Amino acid sequence: MNNKFIRKINLLTVNSVLLFTVLVVCSYLMILSERYVAALILGIIAVVCAALNIIVHWIKQRERLKRIKLLTFYAEGNIHPGPGAIPFFRLPLVFLSAEGKFLWCNDLFRGIFRDQSDLQKVLRELYIVHLRGKLENQTLMLETPVEFSDRNFLMMTNIVRLDQEHQEDNFAIMLYFSENTEYVLLKEKYESRQTAVAEIAVDSYQEIFQSNGEAVINAITVELSKIFTKWLSGTNAVIKKLVQDRYILILEEAALKRLEQEKFSVLNQVKRISVGNRIPVTLSIGVGIHGDSVQANYEAASEALELALSRGGDQAVVRDQNHDDYYGGSTMDMETLSKVKSRIVADLLKKEIQRSSRVLIMGHQIGDMDSLGASLCVYRACAFFGIEAKIILNEGNPAINGMLKRLQAIPEYADLFINTSYALNLVDDDTLAVVVDTSRQNMTECPKLLDYVPRVAVVDHHRKAADYLKETVLDYSESYASSTSELLVEVLQYMIPHVAVPVVEAEAMYAGMLVDTKNFTFKTGTRTFQVASYLKKQGVDTIGVRQYFQPDFETYAEVSKVTASVKLLQNRIAIAYCTKETRNMKLVAAMAADQLLNIAGVDASFVLLDKNGDVGISARSLGEINVQVILEKMGGGGHLTAAAASLENISVEFAEKELLKHIVEYLEK
Repeated sequence: MNNKFIRKINLLTVNSVLLFTVLVVCSYLMILSERYVAALILGIIAVVCAALNIIVHWIKQRERLKRIKLLTFYAEGNIHPGPGAIPFFRLPLVFLSAEGKFLWCNDLFRGIFRDQSDLQKVLRELYIVHLRGKLENQTLMLETPVEFSDRNFLMMTNIVRLDQEHQEDNFAIMLYFSENTEYVLLKEKYESRQTAVAEIAVDSYQEIFQSNGEAVINAITVELSKIFTKWLSGTNAVIKKLVQDRYILILEEAALKRLEQEKFSVLNQVKRISVGNRIPVTLSIGVGIHGDSVQANYEAASEALELALSRGGDQAVVRDQNHDDYYGGSTMDMETLSKVKSRIVADLLKKEIQRSSRVLIMGHQIGDMDSLGASLCVYRACAFFGIEAKIILNEGNPAINGMLKRLQAIPEYADLFINTSYALNLVDDDTLAVVVDTSRQNMTECPKLLDYVPRVAVVDHHRKAADYLKETVLDYSESYASSTSELLVEVLQYMIPHVAVPVVEAEAMYAGMLVDTKNFTFKTGTRTFQVASYLKKQGVDTIGVRQYFQPDFETYAEVSKVTASVKLLQNRIAIAYCTKETRNMKLVAAMAADQLLNIAGVDASFVLLDKNGDVGISARSLGEINVQVILEKMGGGGHLTAAAASLENISVEFAEKELLKHIVEYLEK
């Protein structure tokens, strides 16, 4: 039989014809009741069909290999001499079929593998991982770094035609490999020895010194030195003390990776220091890596340290160019006893307000009482200095509608609140924007405004996320504070001593503190009660303020439905759901998350909101579990005890799976 004829045989067509013939003949014989004859004919045809398939496949395979070995290369317009160019190709070379089946390889490629059984396995992996998707997208030429047999190669790929016929089996995938193991090892060695710079701060240095004195501080310094020596053992790192509470650390990238794998274990080690100190010792660490120079890494480390401190300390932030990774941050933020920073911020904010033509104030989207109270605090300062001020608020919500209704009934506040389009028309070269209760541009009432105003000031009490506002004339972010209202009332007192705050504004500020402290239960320190006392002196009716938080019957009923849907994870984490039909969804979710913490044994609660294609998450904690760290992995933020996240174009089921994954990862640390 002619080989050329064999190559043109389409086995699918032949098998189909034979199958049809078998069915017709057997059916006819069955009708004639000739079952034994039908079985005999069926067996004969099956054997003939199998033999024909084997023979045709073997001949086609032999012809394909023959055509592969006859392939020639073109060099400078001329055919490479000799029909044996492919077998004697000077690089490891292998041919695969379009389906990824092995066809042929040269001795150089075969010699890479000690165990020849590994050859087929490697080729299969190469095809699935690197080739199949590219072929489906018709990307025929590609170069890919690959690794096998403990060696590194640059794999180059091409599709070759085995002859002039356009049959499918006349094409093959040609792979040839250029070894670059030495280059890869050299690159890894270079990268592992890149210099990283870290700056370390003792968070509670001043508080411990004021509380326990110099002797205890000196003992802590000795203990820190011992811990650092053990922590950095075997890393060839250098650590030196800069000033009383600051250290600088120089280390190689390989050592940094080890510290990251250990989750910066030193953060937990220093908490065990007990040398007479009543306040626990905690560290903040900022690391800079992959900058253009050591100086750039040092600057990045300083920025990362400031970010760690603004997030409450007791954590490490690794800044790799523009990407930040966070470690630690699992303890309550330590209240700063000194009010020096409040006085400095008051002076700076006063100067910025006085040099402005107008001030535009805004909080976060779907504002709460803290956002509103903080905005009114800034407005009161502007009003005292005679500077026009407006608060950007696009729409109300059940959390603040009661206070808004009361404010808008007073002539002074009738035109105070404006929407986004009106605010954008007010911007000029001397406009100041003050952002309160958030430090993220996309979370504000009018993100676009911040692209146009020449100056931006931020006052916030949340831990900073990676996308916090950086180009600001003032950034007062203190995560130890109970609320932004607390921070700004302190600032207002330094800015305008003996200022008289209208009762309605004072009650809004007090209400903001009530909301964020859960009625002075969470995140309250001595400064929190000092501010509350000051507001009480301004005429706040502490009983009357509570009317702004009383839900109507329908809202209370919705909260009960949500809490009834609760599921427990490890008997300590409560997860519940707001359906699409839930009225006042955000308010209900927040109230439900708070109530779930009343269940015995529950340390944290998460409520998922189904928002027709989007999902919101409201989280609360008693302090043992850091819900901010968990939701930060999902693009959210907040505090250790209260956080939220908003996910777009996602189902509730998928959002729950992602949430559970991040919760489990957090608990396993």
